[in-house]
Amino acid sequence: MEVAPRPTPTTIDLLEAAVKGGITGENVAVVQAIIAMKREEVAYKSKLEFNRAFFELRQAISRMDFYADKAAMNNGKVAYRYCSENELSAGLEPVLFKHGFSMLFSQRCEDGKIVAVVTLIHKEGHEVTGEFAVRSGNTNAMKDATAADTGATTSAWRHLVIKMFGLKSRICESDDARNLGDLSKKVSPEVAFELERRVKECNLSVVTILKYAGADTFADIPAVNYDVLDRMIAAKEKAGR
Repeated sequence: MEVAPRPTPTTIDLLEAAVKGGITGENVAVVQAIIAMKREEVAYKSKLEFNRAFFELRQAISRMDFYADKAAMNNGKVAYRYCSENELSAGLEPVLFKHGFSMLFSQRCEDGKIVAVVTLIHKEGHEVTGEFAVRSGNTNAMKDATAADTGATTSAWRHLVIKMFGLKSRICESDDARNLGDLSKKVSPEVAFELERRVKECNLSVVTILKYAGADTFADIPAVNYDVLDRMIAAKEKAGR
């Protein structure tokens, strides 16, 4: 008759055997070593669970859209677009919770910089911390030191979260002049001439306007993009009065 192999003793089995006769000066070092082994075993298991869950989290995030819902303006024109803190939080938090994660946030001031610190915690106990530093902004009549630091903190948090989770953003379809409809029909020559005149009179960047409109020349501007460009130029014209 074949004898079944005896199961390998666990760290708990070893600990129970060590203390069965009571803790003594002779076995206390053994008990401490077994406890340390158990801690390492638990930590290793938690890390494995973290890595597995994080991989699944990244897969889920890769299928998500994060929209650049804010625009930074410079002399009446859009310098660049970016995801706001609200946009990132609203998209991330549900999927984080779904995969057993949560974030803790803290910050510190270091050598004139604001350092954002995010600790990603998994429900099994393992955690990873990331940091991102930005220079604190300058104060002015509209912004005191607290407001400058707060703005820097928000910026640092956004950059850190984007890098930590590999987020990719794009302009919302309804705000992107290149995604409003049929691009084959162009503006009339008269409209193209008038747009170019207005842009130059407002000292707007011709290159930037054409790039935003998805055209190489004013004559190539799709007719469906006219309303967006008209509003943009009108805002600059109003500001210059």
